Amino acid sequence: MSYAIVENDLVTRILSGDLVAPETAIAFDGALSFLPADRLGWDGEAIVDLASLDAFFVGEDGRKYAVAGADRQEVECSFDAELVNDAGVWRLKNASDDLAAVKAARIALLTAACAEAIISGYASAALGSEHQYPSKVTDQINMMGSVTDSLLPGQPVDWSTPFWCADEAGAWAFRAHTAEQIQAAGADGKAHILTCQTKLGQLSAQVVVAASAEAVAAIGWEE
Repeated sequence: MSYAIVENDLVTRILSGDLVAPETAIAFDGALSFLPADRLGWDGEAIVDLASLDAFFVGEDGRKYAVAGADRQEVECSFDAELVNDAGVWRLKNASDDLAAVKAARIALLTAACAEAIISGYASAALGSEHQYPSKVTDQINMMGSVTDSLLPGQPVDWSTPFWCADEAGAWAFRAHTAEQIQAAGADGKAHILTCQTKLGQLSAQVVVAASAEAVAAIGWEE
């Protein structure tokens, strides 16, 4: 004889063989005992193979039950069917849902690429020739502070501030910047960030209107 331990209408454990079953255990057809417990359920009268049903009562957590209950919605579907909660209502997952998931994943990938591009540095000719400036979060804060300092009233005519940058040969150093130069470097940094954000917006818009997963996959951040 086989017995099932049932909790909340689902089988959590199967007991077989010669044993003294707990009082709460439910005897069931031994032919079903070879099935995993998560494929068995209580239909109000007996333990059944959930895979044999063509309709279920779906709980708030998305689990499928063979019997109606509080906060369970009846859905015609198979045991293995994937469901989607659409505005509080469970329904069968369809191709549109799959494409929506692909689009969301692509936009997340593009957003990460944008963030990486923003902090990868930028070029500015503020010093008269092109130099590379760092743009990690701390660098952005430091640049903002330097630009703000250059704009404060009462600064001497020969005011300057050192800022970390690399020349065309790739040599990094703290180089003196006049007020005009640091403001120009800061403006170029701001333009760099806006360029990245604008690109993200354009690529994300392309993803939103893409008609297939293949079209979505073709949309990348390529520099």
